[in-house]
Amino acid sequence: MGKLKFVRQTRDTITEVALHMDRLVAEKPTDPRSATQLHLISVFGGDQEVGAVAAAIADEQRFQISLPDGAEFFGYLGEKPVVYRASLQIPGRKRPMRHLAAVSQTFFGTTLGADGQARRSVLFDGAAEFVLHRLAVRFGLPVLSEWAEWFLSDLERRGLVEELVGLNCSPAAIKGTKLRMLRILSSGIRRRSIAIPT
Repeated sequence: MGKLKFVRQTRDTITEVALHMDRLVAEKPTDPRSATQLHLISVFGGDQEVGAVAAAIADEQRFQISLPDGAEFFGYLGEKPVVYRASLQIPGRKRPMRHLAAVSQTFFGTTLGADGQARRSVLFDGAAEFVLHRLAVRFGLPVLSEWAEWFLSDLERRGLVEELVGLNCSPAAIKGTKLRMLRILSSGIRRRSIAIPT
């Protein structure tokens, strides 16, 4: 588990809220004093804490992130993040636990047809099958599942794969437009690294 903390200081009061975090996707921090882009957070806690964090997200505030390995940095979700809220009924507790998941517009854009002109795709998992599937869905690429290992290794060879910071996931960012992905596939077919079955 990680921790997400939000601190706001006004003239008269200091508001400090901390929630447990079970998932995170973020850009790699470059400077410990400046905030990095968060793409996914999944946190849970009480009514007031989750409500305060939801309000801070809507207000484009920054959060302090603490990971189990001791890494700490500041992050923000950017403009118009997509927020999902739910209640979790836990046996032995009178009140339900509140859950909040928020995704940046960049991460949300990997859905089918959301942004066909994108130059970069942020993915929850960097495994070969997942990368091929998500890019195929996003850009409408004609692919076969057996091309997954070749496709990822070719993207890595070209320097198009960036590792991201993740908690309980292995996120990656893939650089390239739909046209570039199609050219990579056609080059693989021309070189006979991949083939379309008869």
